[in-house]
Amino acid sequence: MTRNRSKRDANHNDLTKAFEQLGCSVQDLSHAGVAGWPDVVVGCIGRNHLVEFKNPETAYGRAGLNPNQQAFARDWRGGQLYAVTTRDEVMALVQNWRRAA
Repeated sequence: MTRNRSKRDANHNDLTKAFEQLGCSVQDLSHAGVAGWPDVVVGCIGRNHLVEFKNPETAYGRAGLNPNQQAFARDWRGGQLYAVTTRDEVMALVQNWRRAA
């Protein structure tokens, strides 16, 4: 994967706080400099989850995963890549992780 200077989505901090308020730990990966790499890794129920933030307020965010992110999701041999756009989606995702545990 190639190096890439990425900038955070406008909702990055809000979505990070939503995970933390639900008792998750969050480590920011947005400045890793690797094209397609997820925005954060979220620790929840003893597992690590890779999460990409998308901002529904922008055309870029509404378009979904870009080609680099799609390639990462396809080629990654670890856990699934999740994408969230809103606090409600964060809540639903955490509830699903907990229900499945």
